[in-house]
Amino acid sequence: MTSQLLLILSAFGFCLLAILLFYPLSQRIGLVDIPKGRKQHQGAIPLIGGLSVFSGLAVALAIFAPEALSPAYYLALAGSIVILGAFDDYLDLSVKLRLAIQLAVGLGMVYALDLHLASLGNLFGLGEVTLGVLGIPITLIAVIAAINAFNMTDGIDGLAGMLSLVSFVSIAGFMLLWGQPEQALLPMTLICALLPYLAFNLHLVPGKKIFMGDAGSMLIGLSVIWLLIIGTQSETASFRPVTALWLIAIPLMDMVAIMLRRILKGQSPFQADREHLHHISLRLGLDSRESLTLITALACIFACIGVIGEYLMIPDILMLLLFVLVFAGYILLLQNIWRILSHLRRRLPRRR
Repeated sequence: MTSQLLLILSAFGFCLLAILLFYPLSQRIGLVDIPKGRKQHQGAIPLIGGLSVFSGLAVALAIFAPEALSPAYYLALAGSIVILGAFDDYLDLSVKLRLAIQLAVGLGMVYALDLHLASLGNLFGLGEVTLGVLGIPITLIAVIAAINAFNMTDGIDGLAGMLSLVSFVSIAGFMLLWGQPEQALLPMTLICALLPYLAFNLHLVPGKKIFMGDAGSMLIGLSVIWLLIIGTQSETASFRPVTALWLIAIPLMDMVAIMLRRILKGQSPFQADREHLHHISLRLGLDSRESLTLITALACIFACIGVIGEYLMIPDILMLLLFVLVFAGYILLLQNIWRILSHLRRRLPRRR
């Protein structure tokens, strides 16, 4: 128990130390985010959040992690994705190169650890849906989707970090309560490693604001899908695959909705724009902190639906249908948000 507590708490300390060490270095080497185009923040902000979280996590896991966590494999693959993200932050890599390396990391998960989707559970009420040979390609798609879903949420202060906290807390709770207490150490350690980053990113530490960067958002995405696969596919699975959808509902729905919208416009699904949920909330008149609160609250509500459904063992097909219904409503709302607002403004009495 002492070593487990040391693992969790040391991640906080090592991450904080990494931030303090990397902060002056980032200014010297130019690893900073300069406002231009879609970026509207003030000043050159160090892109060291992801590097700091990974460094703190790596040192803590290397010293205190039990072998059951397979820390060497996780750190090797997570380190690869962090390096990719850091180079992307610095050089703005091409989409094809990013996808190729993400695919290679997914293949490492599948073949080095045999970590892949083998079953979707009793998804349609007709018995367990096993994937067979389709399990590996579906896993690779899921890995790439998760990495990019969380990467796309990193548009306002604290959002990617807070959404990942919702996922990590939910996963840790399932694992602690339902059969995977040793595996719960990883999400708990990730939570502690994220807290110093959030303190600096949300400007709770005066004068030293930092951004997560692609290195951090990609690390989060990989870690989430890693934990979801462990939590749903192992012999001691602590929750069902359909529940996993609810734990990452906001990043997943936002990514799919925005990609569909781009494709329908004849654009590349990877083309950057300002049509994400957090952008829309800002254009509705909310400030950055209010948008963060609203979107995080929505993520908590969706995660709670997943937790309640798992606790009550509501049939998989009902949980899936509810998710599809919510998803459809989400897409329709975003597609018609300006029309709805225009109608409401006409109906509401004007202030004098």
